[in-house]
Amino acid sequence: MKDQGTVKKIHSLIDKVYHPTNLRKAWETVRANNGSGGIDKVSVSEFDQLSNEELDRLYQQLKDDSYQPIPVRRVNIPKRNKPNEKRPLGIPAIRDRVCQQALKNRLEPIFEPCFSDCSFGYRTGRSTHQAMRKIYREILNGNEWVLDADLKDFFGSVHHERLIDMIAEKVSDGRVLRLIRQMLQAGYMEKGKKYSTHQGTPQGGVISPLFSNIYLTPFDHEMVRKGHCLTRFADDWVVLCKTRTDAVRAFNDAKAILASLGLTLHPEKTRITHIKWGFEFLGYKVKQGKGLRLPKSKIKKQPNQMNLYAVPTEKSVKRFMDTIRNRTKRRIPKSLYELIESINPVIRGWGTYYRKAHIRKLFNKLQRWIIRRIWWRNTGWKRIPEPRLYAEYKLVNLISLIPDLNLKTAFKG
Repeated sequence: MKDQGTVKKIHSLIDKVYHPTNLRKAWETVRANNGSGGIDKVSVSEFDQLSNEELDRLYQQLKDDSYQPIPVRRVNIPKRNKPNEKRPLGIPAIRDRVCQQALKNRLEPIFEPCFSDCSFGYRTGRSTHQAMRKIYREILNGNEWVLDADLKDFFGSVHHERLIDMIAEKVSDGRVLRLIRQMLQAGYMEKGKKYSTHQGTPQGGVISPLFSNIYLTPFDHEMVRKGHCLTRFADDWVVLCKTRTDAVRAFNDAKAILASLGLTLHPEKTRITHIKWGFEFLGYKVKQGKGLRLPKSKIKKQPNQMNLYAVPTEKSVKRFMDTIRNRTKRRIPKSLYELIESINPVIRGWGTYYRKAHIRKLFNKLQRWIIRRIWWRNTGWKRIPEPRLYAEYKLVNLISLIPDLNLKTAFKG
């Protein structure tokens, strides 16, 4: 891992992992995130009822080195936009989730200074919108060619010993390294049968995002050292280049660096494109349009000099509509108040994420569709006119979430 001199090596850490204050903090985080239980069938609410006893037991087992995680519960969920394809999700037991969170609390501050500025995923104080602002600035600086890449089965390909060696560069506490190995090799249960895990980190594990950032940090630093404009969010990343030749060079460099980590690019999902054809990243479609054909006297804002625009991808819009549709089915026995209470978080969350893109027409269209959907389920507009839905039932209006429609304003900074 690069930049090893920025943080001194930690020799004793396990006592800080199992410290009662850290375990309590970890449990509060797990409880706030909720989620289903593991193979022991203990739910968050059930663990909560016995949290003091469970945390004391976890403390004692970590202290006397007798802790042993149980296999995760594996479920196969549909891939986004590919309902016929599945991806595995590993769900640890609540107790093991608390242990992972406690370890994450202590490892994260150690490794955060080592991470590259081009990495934005699952890091405190960093977001998808910051990643998009970086991309926007780089496009304005003349980087119009895009290496749009995808890693093939990243979470299933992480080499355990290589990851532990990377962690050992900063942490020499043997008990912590052994604990990490136990987590990685806990295995999984599927259809009543236990399977071993000789490589990979389970998607769904609390600590897996941190492990992924540690594992890909050498890739980040080496790509930046070679002069590439890399932007990465977890295992999703793009490289912006000035010429197609540069993009080909970035592809070859990335392929070689990833091979050294035991990773490969997905041959069908990795491509070189130009912004005039567009590319998708973090749920946005970024493309160069034809621009406005208006007389200067009618242009009221500073023009977008490259006619760039960003909109939600068609896949994201479809997921949003499917979620609203599923929550507003007629057979669901809910009052109108309960119905709107169930869809408001979806509207607010999705709208807030995309509110700074070019979405005025889209938001207006979707908001009208939501209103019609509610009327269809609840006997029409005469009984509950639109103003009443906002004033009395507190329906979130997508349009009201838009602060500014200018992409330059949205993604600059």
